[in-house]
Amino acid sequence: MIRSLRLLALFTLAAGAALAAPPSPPADGAALNLKQRFAPQLATFGDRPSATIKLESGPLPVKMLRGAAPGQSWQASLGDIRFKITIEDQTQLAIADTLDRLQRLPPSYWRAFRIVSENPKDGVAFYADLGGAAAHGSQDYLNMVPKAGALVVAHEVGHILEQRASAAQADLLNRWKQAIAQDQISVSRYGDQVAHEDLAEFAAIYAVCLDAGPLASAQLQALSPQRCALWKTILHPAPAPAPTPAAP
Repeated sequence: MIRSLRLLALFTLAAGAALAAPPSPPADGAALNLKQRFAPQLATFGDRPSATIKLESGPLPVKMLRGAAPGQSWQASLGDIRFKITIEDQTQLAIADTLDRLQRLPPSYWRAFRIVSENPKDGVAFYADLGGAAAHGSQDYLNMVPKAGALVVAHEVGHILEQRASAAQADLLNRWKQAIAQDQISVSRYGDQVAHEDLAEFAAIYAVCLDAGPLASAQLQALSPQRCALWKTILHPAPAPAPTPAAP
């Protein structure tokens, strides 16, 4: 009887350890990348948006910047961020169908919508086709097809904010390459191709972890501390110094 109880205790401890342990690596010995490690959080990203987009005005007929396509434009706000939403007529997409994916992003990402809405940019723009891509993002545009979801938006925000930061810090992507080498963990197979795609993929994972809560964010910090530190400086840039008063 005592031996049976000891065996049961050992089995219970082993089962508990298995539940607490991180996921086992694939059978081929490859390490899990960040996208694989945070797969459960990816599946629920943005289920509880922190704000609702308000449409301030519109629609107004416009010629969109990509190919002068005819479209409609709205002025919108998300928290204190004002931005544009532009929809190509050919998509037959209702404005209401564009809002959910944008408001799923954490507030610290909304600044990207304002950047791509600077005149004469189109803001968050929806096109019927982008040559097979789901989206294109830079500090000059955020173009998407109707099927692009919130994770795609988070990835493109990575490109937008990186390009805005790189305009002031020419060595930013070189520093990102150093962070990749120091962290010694892949974000995703797609990100493995080149540094700026690694950054954009990390931006999406970071948004997912912010949305999931402090535990997920702490886990990401432990797994990829160098990327986390550098991405925070991109996401929350230091304010510009106040101008020096003119001499009397």
